[in-house]
Amino acid sequence: VDTKLLNKILAINEEDSTVHVQSGITGGDLVREMQSRGYTIGHEPDSIEFSTLGGWIATKASGMKQNKYGNIEQIVKEVRVITSTGKLWQHNNGDGSSFGRVSTGTDLASLMMGSEGSLGIITSAVIKIWRIPEVKEYDSVILHNFEDGLRFAKDVSKLGLLKPASVRILDNTQFRLGQAMKPKETFMGSVKRQYMKALGNLFADQFKSDEMVCATITFEGSKDEVLWQMRQMKVLASKHGGLCAGSEIGRAGYDLTYAIAYIRDFAMTYGFLAESFETFVPWSKVKTMIRETKKRLRQEHQDRALPGNPIITCRVTQLYDEGVCVYFYFCMNFEGVQSPSSVFAQIELAARKEILFQGGSLSHHHGIGKHRSPLMSNVNSAELKQVFLKLKDAVDPANVFGVRNGSYA
Repeated sequence: VDTKLLNKILAINEEDSTVHVQSGITGGDLVREMQSRGYTIGHEPDSIEFSTLGGWIATKASGMKQNKYGNIEQIVKEVRVITSTGKLWQHNNGDGSSFGRVSTGTDLASLMMGSEGSLGIITSAVIKIWRIPEVKEYDSVILHNFEDGLRFAKDVSKLGLLKPASVRILDNTQFRLGQAMKPKETFMGSVKRQYMKALGNLFADQFKSDEMVCATITFEGSKDEVLWQMRQMKVLASKHGGLCAGSEIGRAGYDLTYAIAYIRDFAMTYGFLAESFETFVPWSKVKTMIRETKKRLRQEHQDRALPGNPIITCRVTQLYDEGVCVYFYFCMNFEGVQSPSSVFAQIELAARKEILFQGGSLSHHHGIGKHRSPLMSNVNSAELKQVFLKLKDAVDPANVFGVRNGSYA
C-alpha cells in the first residue's frame, strides 16, 4: 500500500498548538510546510527526508531532538486508522480538539505505536507543534576518552527538562571520520582552524588522537534558555577535563547523521557493506555493553575470515534518566564474499544477541520487522504474544495486513 497521496495538512489549531496531518506526508515536506507557518514539529529522525508521519508512528520512532520535544509517542495526540473491519478513531472522530490527557481506557494511538503495519493503515494523526525557537546554536566538547564522554553525558541527563535539544557522544573512530569528511573551508574557517590547532597544541600531551571523543550539542529555545544551557555545558566540560571546541564541529557532527546513509550507499559501489543498529541500555550497563558488543563484532568478522579490517564504531544519541540510546555502525569489505547480505545479517544478529545478553534492548526506535522478530521471545512472554495475536484477529480477522512484522511474525 502506497500512502504518498495522503500528504495533506488537514487543519492547524494554533491556539491548542496541534496540527492534523495525513499520514503519507514525508518528514521533509511536513517540516517545510510547518516552518513556512512559523512552527516546528520537533521530530527529526535521521531518515526525515524520506520517512513519513505514518511510518514514524508504526515504528515508534525517535528523533535527534528528543531531549526537548520527546519521542513520537509524546508528540502524537490522536490517530485515525483503517482496518479490514472498518475505521478506528477516538475523541471527536479523531478530527477535533485533542486532549492533553484522558483516562478512558486503552488509547488508540498507543495501540498503533510500533504496530509496523500489522493492524491497519494509519491515515492521519493529530500532532503537537511548537513555535520556531528564538535561538538555535551548536557547540562541541572534546573529551579524553569514551568513558569521560559517558560521564559527561550522564551529568547532562541530570539537567532533566533543561537539557539541550540534542547531545551526542561520538566515539573516537566516528569523530575522526566526521573530521575527514568536512567540506573545503573558507578563509575565515582556515583562520579559526589555525587558532584551534594552536590551542590544541597546548593540550596535545593531554588529548590522544586515537582516544579522544567528541560531544556534539544542539541548542534550541529562548535566548536566556540557550545561554544558560551553553554555560552549563562549559561547566560540565571543565568538570570532566574537556575542551570546548566550538560550533563548527558541533554543526558538522549533527549534519553527519544525515550524510551517513548516503555514505553507506556510495561505499557499496566500492565493495563495502555497512549499516547501523541501535539499542537502549541502562547507565549501569552501557560501558560493558558497548565494549562487549564491539568485541563480538570483531570476533564474528574474524571467525568468517572476511577480507580486510572491519570498521566498528558507535555513538550515544539520546539521553534519558535511566540510560541512553546507543547506535552501532558496522562496515565490512565484501569483495569475494558469497551472499554478503546474508553474512552481514548473521553478524548483526550475533551482535543483537550480545546486546541483549549485556542488558540492552532489542531496539530503541528502529523497530523489529522480520529481521529481528526471531528475538522477540526475549521481549514478550508466550502469553503476551497470544494477547497480541488475539488482538490482531479482532481487528483483522482475514489477515489482510499479513506483513508478519514484530509481535505478529
